Amino acid sequence: MKIEVAKRDLETALQVVSIGAASTGSDLTTHFVFRTKEDTVEVLSNNGRLGASAPFIARVEGEGSFTVESWRLNKWIAAVEDAALTLEHDDANKTVVATSPKGSVKFQSLDPSTFPYWDDQFGETEEGIKIAAKRFQAALSHVKMFISDKDTTNPTLAVTEIINNSLQATDKGALAVVTLQRATTTTNEEGEETTKYVPEMEGSNLRIHGKDLSQVLSFLSTCGDEPVELREHDRCLFLIREDGSVLNIGRPRHAFPELGLDDQNQKDPHWWTLKTQDLKSAIGTLAASAPREERRITFNFDNNMVSMRMTAASGSKNLLHLETLDKGSSKDAIEMPEDGFEIAYPYLLSLLSQHKGDTIAFGLHPQIDDKGKHRGGWTRFREIREDDDFLTLLVWLI
Repeated sequence: MKIEVAKRDLETALQVVSIGAASTGSDLTTHFVFRTKEDTVEVLSNNGRLGASAPFIARVEGEGSFTVESWRLNKWIAAVEDAALTLEHDDANKTVVATSPKGSVKFQSLDPSTFPYWDDQFGETEEGIKIAAKRFQAALSHVKMFISDKDTTNPTLAVTEIINNSLQATDKGALAVVTLQRATTTTNEEGEETTKYVPEMEGSNLRIHGKDLSQVLSFLSTCGDEPVELREHDRCLFLIREDGSVLNIGRPRHAFPELGLDDQNQKDPHWWTLKTQDLKSAIGTLAASAPREERRITFNFDNNMVSMRMTAASGSKNLLHLETLDKGSSKDAIEMPEDGFEIAYPYLLSLLSQHKGDTIAFGLHPQIDDKGKHRGGWTRFREIREDDDFLTLLVWLI
């Protein structure tokens, strides 16, 4: 079997399948697999957690399959000139001869028959949801920050899953809920228009392990402005680019818990609005003088100013004030605690790293017990990006 291909075409395909190749080892998880399939040629990889495939345009002599160690082929591709290249499999010697205009090198080839192909599973799926890759990437990037890394002690929180048409994730300190949606407008007999939002992930039961999200995001970044199709199987999820490239992610066994989340559109009993950059600067200023292990920051409200307090390395309390752009409380709202509330500021920094607006609104929800004493609460942040709804809850520290 011999493949002749333009360097750029092969390079583009290898960019996709490199996502699914293991970096260490001596088995097929570290190899690219080339094979002819019907009237196309494709390259595949599988590291045991996920796999990838990419078709490419090539001139092929013969049929079959062979493998090449991934890091070696990537290194060779980076070194050779932009020209037509050939890969020729020598089945008798279990090698692949890679040729550029300047000469040839030989690579070892393993037995591709033991590669875990996913043709059968893919054939069992039906056409899935199509969504802009950049929107899906933004949603996963947001929830990724709040997925628990305690996959051995609390595996149900080590995943993100579509619950009630929204992508959810939590590590008990924060909860992220992203609803990808589109606006639909209807007109009644009087000519009045009504706009409502329809979830684009309706009916999906997608579930992805937190450890796989970096590779998923890498795949989505290769899609550019194109849509990606999501095909769901009982044991895996397929992401499909318009050119036919595929990412195959195993479905985690442990399901995300039903949290009984209240109506996402509930009104906040108390709220503040601050400038995003002012808040980032204040956190950085306070953290600079705090002990390295200190994560708590205290917020309070006083005379149209939000105070931020943090313990310094010397043991004293540092205090900064930020002016509010907007504030208010709803009727019959539970009063805020006099001493304010504490949150883990790294959560807030993670949120701010994704936040797109010049201002950010704090929705404040205090809780009290049966004796009327404050027992923590949460701070709610909502951001609408075009039509998509990004909701984050940060739990108050007690």
